[in-house]
Amino acid sequence: MNPRWSRPAHAAGAGGPVDPAGPVGPAGSAGALEAEPTRAQPASPVPGAARPLESPYPRWWVVLAIWAGWGLVLATQVDVYVRMGGKPMPFLTAFRLNMPGALVWALFTPAIIWLGRRFPPFEGSHWRRGLAVNLCASAVAVLLEVLVVLLNQRVMRGVAPSQGPLLVEIARSFVWWFPSDGLLYWAVLAVDYGVRHYRTLRARELRASQLEAQLAEARIEALKMQLQPHFLFNALHTIGQLIRTRQHDAAVAVVAGLGDLLRRVLDGATAQEVPLKQELEFITSYLEIERIRFGDRLAVRVDVPEETLDARVPHLILQPLVENAIRHGIAPRVSGGSVCVSAWRVGRALHLAVWDDGSRLGERVAAPRAETGQGSEGRGVGLANTSARVRQLYGDAGSFEIVDGTDGGVVAHVVVPFRLAAADWHGAGGAKEP
Repeated sequence: MNPRWSRPAHAAGAGGPVDPAGPVGPAGSAGALEAEPTRAQPASPVPGAARPLESPYPRWWVVLAIWAGWGLVLATQVDVYVRMGGKPMPFLTAFRLNMPGALVWALFTPAIIWLGRRFPPFEGSHWRRGLAVNLCASAVAVLLEVLVVLLNQRVMRGVAPSQGPLLVEIARSFVWWFPSDGLLYWAVLAVDYGVRHYRTLRARELRASQLEAQLAEARIEALKMQLQPHFLFNALHTIGQLIRTRQHDAAVAVVAGLGDLLRRVLDGATAQEVPLKQELEFITSYLEIERIRFGDRLAVRVDVPEETLDARVPHLILQPLVENAIRHGIAPRVSGGSVCVSAWRVGRALHLAVWDDGSRLGERVAAPRAETGQGSEGRGVGLANTSARVRQLYGDAGSFEIVDGTDGGVVAHVVVPFRLAAADWHGAGGAKEP
């Protein structure tokens, strides 16, 4: 919309738009389409199916304020222009000449948005029809703007003798204004198109991130549920061996210990991480069962500093490592051996290690399957799940490896981020940041 003012006496034609270099299109019209927050959409009955995002219309007062600001800019432009030409005009006059045309576009904005969504000119298989419909609508909008502006000028200044009939003035002004003011229509359409597609993209990104998080959680839970039956099977196997060798008192003790272990597992069933001290309590109960089985052949040492006891670790992270050390490092040896569980902090990382003084990895490769109960590389369900869980929970911030110990034997080494559990941690709700 070009600024409106009284033409000099020497200019051809009176009452119409004058400056051909007037502003074309509102630089700030993008703000007019700031809209209300999108209402929450109902969950799709089909998992992963995204429902169409219906963008709301902009707030009416935002539209009105933006276009009123645009009218104020035009009035200021006219005021500065005529002052520079040596023929000052009262600012109120410039304001009254330009504001009605700007407010007309405020009334048009909701209709433009509706029409642009009903007949989209930028996409879809019927974009040509949408382009034609919106082109005609932009012409109608500019024509109505011209009518309002000229009527306003005649009300304020009357009809000059040099002016022709109203219809002639409307036609002349329309031809002059349409190339510039028609861009206002398309600017509103473009801004609404951009805002809607930005919201759609953000909604898709949010949905994708939620699905990714749910998938990772499901994978971790599946690994954890796979580990629990594996542990239970091994405990029942121990009980069966004791019963077959008529060690009934020891079998009863193992059953009692197994009940305590299962209770601890159920207490932390919904937690992916627990304090290290709780994990150590679980390992202590598990080792009591193994001591019944191995007697004096099994020696255990725990070396964990107090500063790491409240650190968060994956639930059931140590049990498969200790079990692997006993099955591969202790059980094949008649004289038994030692297992050491240790933890230490290095900067922002917590290191967990389970060491046994049995044979080295190269010697264990040749161990018969019947001796180990696992594959030839010794990476059974427990170790494979440990590696997968650390990778799922921490990504590059965590690691898991099995290497030969510097003093002999084998070390299972886990690194996780050092994070403290909340002081009021009770197990079922998972660990929290302090």
